[in-house]
Amino acid sequence: MDLELIKKLEHFHLYSNLGFTFSGVDKYEKYNIFHHNQIKDIYFNFITDINANDKEEFDQIIQEASSKIKAKNREVIVYTSPTKKTFLDDTYELLSSEVWQIYKNFDQLNLLQTNCPFNVTLEQTTNMKLYSKELIKAYQTGDSQDPYGDLDTAYQEVYANYTKTQNNFACEFFFAKVNGEIVGITQGVYDHEIYGIYGLAVKKQFRNHGIGKEIVKQQLQMCKNKNLQLAFLQTEDGYYPADIYRKLGFEDVCMKYYYKKN
Repeated sequence: MDLELIKKLEHFHLYSNLGFTFSGVDKYEKYNIFHHNQIKDIYFNFITDINANDKEEFDQIIQEASSKIKAKNREVIVYTSPTKKTFLDDTYELLSSEVWQIYKNFDQLNLLQTNCPFNVTLEQTTNMKLYSKELIKAYQTGDSQDPYGDLDTAYQEVYANYTKTQNNFACEFFFAKVNGEIVGITQGVYDHEIYGIYGLAVKKQFRNHGIGKEIVKQQLQMCKNKNLQLAFLQTEDGYYPADIYRKLGFEDVCMKYYYKKN
C-alpha cells in the first residue's frame, strides 16, 4: 500500500473543490469534522482524521466529536482511512465501502475498447440549473441495485447554485450526448498532477451500451492531453461500476469505510 499516494489522493479529494463539496471543516487537535449545511447524507458529514493511540482515547474522541456533529443535526458517522489507526467495535455499523481507483496506463489508452455503438460527445457546460436537473434524472433511478439511487434531493439545489471556489483546482462539468440528446453527466476536477472523475452517471434507459465506458475513455484522454500523471475516481465496492473501471485498466489503491455509531 502506497501511503504517500493515498495521502495525496485524500488531500485532493477533500480539498479539490471544498466550496462545493463541503460547507466547512472543523479542525481539532485529535480529529476533524467535515460537514455540509444542505446535503445530509453520510458522504458529506463525518468525523475523520482521528488520531488515537488506543481504544480508550479513540472512544473519548468519538464521544467529544459526536456532540459536535449532533449539534449540526447530523448522524455520527466515522470515515476511516488506511493512514489512521481506528479502534472500532460492534457498536459501529458499516454503511458504505468505497474503493479508490487510479489509471496511469496512458500509453495503452488507444487500445482501450468500449464497444459503444453510439457516437458519444462530451459537451462542457456552465448551465448549472440544467445540469442539476439532468443529474437527478441520471441518479434517481428507483433501482435498488444502483448504489446512488437514493441520492439526497438537496444535491439538485447545491449544483444549481454552484459557485467556483478560489483554489488551485479546476472544475469542469459535462453533458454526455448522443445525437444531441443528453444521456448522462460527468465532472472533471484537476490540478497539475491528478485528474479526478466525479459524479459520472448515465440515465437508466441508456445503460448497458458502453456509454459510461466511452465517457471515461474521453476523460482519460483529457487527462493525457493535459499531461497529468494519473486519473482518479471512487465508487461503491461490490457494485458493477467498480468492476467496469477495473476492466478499463483502473487499479484499486485502497478502501475507505463509513461507519455509523449506534
